[in-house]
Amino acid sequence: MGVIVTGIGVVSSLGANTGAFRRALLAAECPCRPHPFRRLDASVVTAPAYIAQPADAAGLIEPKKLRRMFRLARMSAVASRQALQQAGLDPAGMDPAKLGVVFGTSMGALEVTQKFVDSWLEQGAQHASPLQFMNSVHGILASQVALDIHATGVNLTTAQRDICFEAALDTACSLLEQRRADVILVGGADELTDLLHECGSRLHQFTLDLSQQGIDPDASRGTVIPGDGAAVAVLERDDSPRAALARIERTALGRHDVGSDDVASLAMKSAGAVDLVTTARDGTSRSAIAYRGARYAVPSVSHLGSFGQYASAGAQQFAANVLMLHHGEGYAPLANGRPVSDRVAPTRILHDARSISGNHAAYVVSRA
Repeated sequence: MGVIVTGIGVVSSLGANTGAFRRALLAAECPCRPHPFRRLDASVVTAPAYIAQPADAAGLIEPKKLRRMFRLARMSAVASRQALQQAGLDPAGMDPAKLGVVFGTSMGALEVTQKFVDSWLEQGAQHASPLQFMNSVHGILASQVALDIHATGVNLTTAQRDICFEAALDTACSLLEQRRADVILVGGADELTDLLHECGSRLHQFTLDLSQQGIDPDASRGTVIPGDGAAVAVLERDDSPRAALARIERTALGRHDVGSDDVASLAMKSAGAVDLVTTARDGTSRSAIAYRGARYAVPSVSHLGSFGQYASAGAQQFAANVLMLHHGEGYAPLANGRPVSDRVAPTRILHDARSISGNHAAYVVSRA
């Protein structure tokens, strides 16, 4: 039994909804902009960044409910509602026990976590804000989404650094195949905060060079231009009556640092049949599968130059992959703000994500 994608939702620097996200990818727009970041000493530095546009909640979430959500939860909940709307699913008409949420986040709600730590330092442990503590745990994104749509089914969070979304996707597909749920919202979200940017820039991980117009995913080395955002997909089994945007053929998790890589072996069985390989290049390393894919004359691209580098950016890459397959179109990858290769309209995509932690993820997704 297979798994299909029936809806996509995106809150990104490219746009606050899926339509805007797709149009910007088609136009090869680069949303990297100078952005002010406040430091702990109250000074302000301006640096390039891919900051997600404010979540467009019109007609999706009640304003009163939205005001109670912090920024990262708002992005996640709005992207989830967008995905459900595209799938033609109304949570109110579903069995809530069969509706699940699986989210990938590496950093979690950083802004809320900092507020909780500040309240602890300023008021003491006995008077630290319990609300901020509740909102600081990694599982809060999946919980906020579930509370918004009244889902009482499986609710899980994966935090496997830079493959946290790919791990969530693998988990969600497994849960559907086990019939633990009929519909699962799988997503990835992370946020860029002032404190994170200060830490990253002082460690020379984030660039302060305003002359850089965007990420070059193909660079052998270099500092990162950070970003943030959220992307969510509605997954169902292929016996669903709803139309599929794309089909997930296989997912795999493993390690690439122990001498043998089962994920690479599994994915390479598909390499001769795919017509596009997407990767999670971060400016410091390249994909082994992508290099091997070149032997089969398969184009290998990363769209990080379109939406920035952050831990769960794989969720936006997945959204781009599904949209390319569904609409029969290709999106040119960007390097330093400019298109660097021809567009490829794929019918079958292999995505390869090798984590700096040694973890390895891959999936194959095809036109429905």
